[in-house]
Amino acid sequence: MADRDWAKHLSVVIPAFNEAEGIAPTLAGLRQAIPECEIIVVDDGSTDATCAEVSAFSGVRLIRHGYNRGYGGALKTGIRAATRRFVAWFDADNEHRPEDLERMTRRMTTEPVVAVIGRRDAPGASVVRSSGKLAIRWVARLLGVSIGKDLNCGLRVFRRSVILRYLPLLPDAFSASMTSTMILVERGYSFAFEPIVTNARIGTSKVRLGDGFFTIALVLRMVMLFAPMRIFLGGGGIMILAGSAYGLFRAYSTGRGLPVAGLLVIMTGILLIMFGLVADQLSALRLGQLTAPSDEADIEEAE
Repeated sequence: MADRDWAKHLSVVIPAFNEAEGIAPTLAGLRQAIPECEIIVVDDGSTDATCAEVSAFSGVRLIRHGYNRGYGGALKTGIRAATRRFVAWFDADNEHRPEDLERMTRRMTTEPVVAVIGRRDAPGASVVRSSGKLAIRWVARLLGVSIGKDLNCGLRVFRRSVILRYLPLLPDAFSASMTSTMILVERGYSFAFEPIVTNARIGTSKVRLGDGFFTIALVLRMVMLFAPMRIFLGGGGIMILAGSAYGLFRAYSTGRGLPVAGLLVIMTGILLIMFGLVADQLSALRLGQLTAPSDEADIEEAE
């Protein structure tokens, strides 16, 4: 591509819920740095002057939700409305820098990847939020999923043709960012992380403590969708081994054969594995409906 051709292929989706303070500086920065891109602001049922601030910018497409659907819900609306080859997620609080977005989009045109995800070296979260993210990473790694240190960076660029087919799997809440990363990992797509620097956010964060618990549940849900045997096979195997060890010990020490408790634990482990096989078949049927093409088909447009 020519030096600035990448910008003509970029749609920027900005979800906004009560972001009247930050949306104007955000749009001004994007318009100045990347005037060729398509900008779509999805107002997610704001009750402040967010829409009025957006309307002051010509050439910016505004889509309004009648009620608050959530961060992910706004992103999905914007992705469906986008018309360009690449679609970027960009927060409305002036936290992200256009120069980082430019660098990430350029990588999409020069590297065989379907997504580039921003990674903040110092996300700057509070102690509570940092502890929550640590717990989420621990649960994810326990389940065999490596999703990086910065789970929820809102700056990321996708090939629209790829992320579009996975919209049914994205939640409406804040966990859309982490979910999209898990989809890329579990489906075996090639993607890259890009170190970025963030500005001080304007306004207040909409993330609440309850979102962390929802995200942990979401990790379990996504693993159940993509690889349920990780849960059932491991748990079932542990129960079979534990029941066998206990049963043999009791049988040897008492001379009365395998105890009922040991047999019960063994049978429970076998049932877990059988449930895992059924869940695995259901997962294959669900994922088969997505009919994801290969990496080569997804990235050939970059060549």
